[in-house]
Amino acid sequence: MDIEIDIDQDRARIAILGPIDTAGGAELSAKFAEIAKDASVRRAELNLSEAPSITSAGIGKLLAFYKHFDKEGSGLRIVALSPQLEKQFREIHLDQIIPIGS
Repeated sequence: MDIEIDIDQDRARIAILGPIDTAGGAELSAKFAEIAKDASVRRAELNLSEAPSITSAGIGKLLAFYKHFDKEGSGLRIVALSPQLEKQFREIHLDQIIPIGS
């Protein structure tokens, strides 16, 4: 799994490339923590179009990151999903918690 981060003014754009598995969970958590510490970042956009799968541990990391932005009165949204993740997110109703779309 690779993580690309681009911070522009108050927005972090994060692209995750490859499967989001338990092994990558620690790296993902560390990157999310770095972004959360940056007080200038008020919004985050996740691009998961190149992430073919996600484990429950990865979903937990996404939810924790979402809660950070929700608590701060900011916003996190998913701007792109791979077809597999879109199906999975809809099945578990994650699309009703984290906004999906551009």
